[in-house]
Amino acid sequence: MKWNVGRLQFSILNSVSKILEQQWKFLLSLVLIQLLQIQRAILDGLFTIGRAQLSDFVLNENNPFGSLRLAKLRRIFEEGKSLQLQFPAEDLGFRYLKGAIVPDDDSVLEAPEAPTGRRRDYVPSADPGSRLPHMNVRLLAKLSSEETFSTLDLVAVDKVEFLLIIAPVESSYRLAHVTFKIAEEFNSSVKVCVVWPDGTVDGAARSKEAFDPWENYIDVVEVRRSTTSLSWWDICQMTHRGAILVRPDEHIAWHVKSVVVGDPTLEMKRVFSSVLGVQSTGLQ
Repeated sequence: MKWNVGRLQFSILNSVSKILEQQWKFLLSLVLIQLLQIQRAILDGLFTIGRAQLSDFVLNENNPFGSLRLAKLRRIFEEGKSLQLQFPAEDLGFRYLKGAIVPDDDSVLEAPEAPTGRRRDYVPSADPGSRLPHMNVRLLAKLSSEETFSTLDLVAVDKVEFLLIIAPVESSYRLAHVTFKIAEEFNSSVKVCVVWPDGTVDGAARSKEAFDPWENYIDVVEVRRSTTSLSWWDICQMTHRGAILVRPDEHIAWHVKSVVVGDPTLEMKRVFSSVLGVQSTGLQ
């Protein structure tokens, strides 16, 4: 008899416990639903405010607030800051210190700075291992067009191809002519880009004659924002008599800040052999 009473009491307690547990879960579900509804209402309110600020009613020249916003946006786009990175020095300034690069005697390969948590300014560089600097350029053959593009767009995206950037000077034309030949020995493709100074109006015939019979080249003209803006070679911290060899991944493989000292053929064989890690078919 006592055993039956104890069993009954346990059964009642177990039932009550289950009921309380179900009620607790139900109440918890209600609280979570209410919290989600509140969160959604807050987000909808914020989005409504944001959409209102972008509406034609607010963003127009007749509205003082909208006029200021539009003016600020124009300045951002005109100054090229629309894609500004949070950590430009770390993102754009990344540099390979070894691998498929040919350091020169002037390049000091130092270990990268340890992260400090503070934003650092990006300083363009054409040192081997660095990313190719950006500058807006225009096709020499289409000077009448307002269309511009970045020097980064000169790197091929549909094939594996090196890019040699030079200025329109006789020694650089000779170097480019040699580079075409050496690239063939290494079974590699190379495109030459001739960067003409801002204000150039003609010169395509000169490049055509210098590169004959090769046709994989392009003539572009610097697009400088003002007379005080740096030239392409100033941005690269080089002289206009130098040259830059860019890898297919937009990083610098080799450069020479002025004219090549010695035989350009031997130098370019050394460069391609080092970068590709192979010997050319014509290298003795």
